[in-house]
Amino acid sequence: MGGPALQIIDPQGIFWGDLFGFILALPVALFLAFWMSSVKNRLAVVVGAFIGAFLAFVVILGWVGTLIYSTTLPGASPGSTFFGSLFLCSVGGLSGGIISDLIVARMSKRDYLRSPSTAHE
Repeated sequence: MGGPALQIIDPQGIFWGDLFGFILALPVALFLAFWMSSVKNRLAVVVGAFIGAFLAFVVILGWVGTLIYSTTLPGASPGSTFFGSLFLCSVGGLSGGIISDLIVARMSKRDYLRSPSTAHE
């Protein structure tokens, strides 16, 4: 009872709530990661944001749904999973975008160093 199951789609609709929350969080996370990035390679930042949102999707599915255990989390409903997924996938996408922005900026540091500005007298 309650052992590993590796079922993705459950009959109670937890997967669908998580999926639609993920789908609605993607435009927000990808746009904000693109808009906030300060690096030249913005595709890397958008890919990092997508990976962060997808990891949040998988974490929610493993925690609330039947990805790991054969039963869902007690008291979980598709509606609460949807809103939790919408919030956490947005946050995960923004976090992934920020982390990949920092990694890209550190790898190509010479492009982002401040140049000495001329002082106006």
